[in-house]
Order: sequence, then structure tokens, then C-alpha cells
Amino acid sequence: MTDCEFMFIHSLAEDYLQYVLQIPAFESAPSKTSRVLQRVAFSVQKKVEKNLKLYLDDFDVESIDTVRTIFNQVMEKEFEDGIINWGRIVTIFAFGGVLLKKLSQEQTGLDVDAYKQVSSFVAEFIMNNTGEWIRQNGGWEDGFMKKFEPKSGWLTFLEMTGQIWKMFFSPQATLLTRENPGSCDNGDQHLVLPCTRNSDET
Repeated sequence: MTDCEFMFIHSLAEDYLQYVLQIPAFESAPSKTSRVLQRVAFSVQKKVEKNLKLYLDDFDVESIDTVRTIFNQVMEKEFEDGIINWGRIVTIFAFGGVLLKKLSQEQTGLDVDAYKQVSSFVAEFIMNNTGEWIRQNGGWEDGFMKKFEPKSGWLTFLEMTGQIWKMFFSPQATLLTRENPGSCDNGDQHLVLPCTRNSDET
């Protein structure tokens, strides 16, 4: 992807994470694409936080480094089968939102720019793992917007996402422990997800 494409994705991530933390956007109003993404991804995020509260309450997110480690582990597992679609791309933003919100709840005096750090590695993951697919599937205007504008149906995707997140946080999936939340080198700490994927997902 080009620098312009990366900056656009980065701006989408920043806008979304600002929206999650309810930080006013002083510089400029979000684009139409950004507003649609906020609606869709935040709906997914709220569903996850409601249905999986017990799982989310059971692990600590103590720093940006912890957010980065958990995010990369989960997303790498999610995309290891090579299947890409708009639904999965939306879950990247939503998962970043879940982790950042968890961090803001656990860390007193969270740096106001924390969302910028998270948005950077969210955008990097999207660029490195789905950038070419996005370009080949209409980009954000002709691909994403046609899929998720209000007139488009996406409830099936929402239900599918809830199932995926249950797999993320199931007892069989081992996240970073409370005792060593920042480590990803110990084999016992590695995230293992018993997930299967269907190429016909939204």
C-alpha cells in the first residue's frame, strides 16, 4: 500500500479509538467512511463487551505494551488461515477498541495520546495483512461503504463476530496471565485459539 493509503487507514483507526474513548475531535469532522466504520465496529464492540464480560474481567491490560502483545497474538491467529473479508477487517478496529477501553479503565491517568499509539499498530496490522486485499476489493469507498452503509444488511456478520470472540476468550484459549501480563516469550503464555473459519463469511 502507498503512504496515502496507510495514512487513511491510520486516520480511520484514530477516529474510531477517539470515538471509543469519547474524545472530542477538534481538528476536523470524521469522514463518512469513518462514521460508518464507527457505527459498525462499535456495535460489534458493545456486543462483545456485554456477552463476554466475565472473560474480559479475567485478565489485566496494564500498559500499551500489553495491549500491543495481546492485539498481535489474537489478530495473527485470526488471520493465519489467509481468509480476508470486510467483516474480519472491522473486527481489527473493534478489538483495538476493546483493549484500549480496558486499558483506560485499569490505568489511572491514562495518557491522552494513548489512542494514537494503539491506532498506529492497528493501522500497521491492517496495512501489512489486508492492504492488497482492500485495494483489490474496491477500497474503502467502493468496497467497505457498499457493504456496510445503513441500507446494507450486516446482522449475520455481527452474530458471526460474537462467535469468534467467544473462541478468543474461551477457557481453551490462554491469554497472558495476571502474573506476567507483558511477556509473550514464554510458550505457556502464547495464545491458542481453537478456531475454524469459513471462506463464505461476510
